[in-house]
Amino acid sequence: MKIAPLIERPDLVAQVAAWGFAEWGHLNPSETLEQRVVRIQGKMNVDRVPVAFVALDASDSGGDDIVGTASLIFDDLEGDPRNPWLASVFVLPAHRKKGIASALVRTVEATARRLGYSRLYLFTSTAPDLYAGLGWRALEQRDYRGEHIQVMDRTL
Repeated sequence: MKIAPLIERPDLVAQVAAWGFAEWGHLNPSETLEQRVVRIQGKMNVDRVPVAFVALDASDSGGDDIVGTASLIFDDLEGDPRNPWLASVFVLPAHRKKGIASALVRTVEATARRLGYSRLYLFTSTAPDLYAGLGWRALEQRDYRGEHIQVMDRTL
């Protein structure tokens, strides 16, 4: 498995957008899949926020299959002044429990550090234990757009 900035694999933009739309689209009900594709295209950076990454697994056919993604973005919770954020961490169900999410998180942390940030934030409704195990600290719980979320941070 290797992790690459999405800018190195523009052919995967549509897949990353589709995963995000299916997984978290309910949090932005007015956003269309096409709008999400445009937003993901805006994450094709390496030297500034936002930046998206993809986890690639060598396939039997010799190519690299996308198995996960994660992003570093400036704002993730509407109205929240904290920034930047680890966001959109997703690993295909068949590839979970293999350390891929952890590797993606560490890549985003390293990128934030390299870009000069000393603290990173995230929110999750499904994986607070994963992040706690990676050294993230629980800050608060709240309801956000109909979902109960845990806001967390990590000093880099």
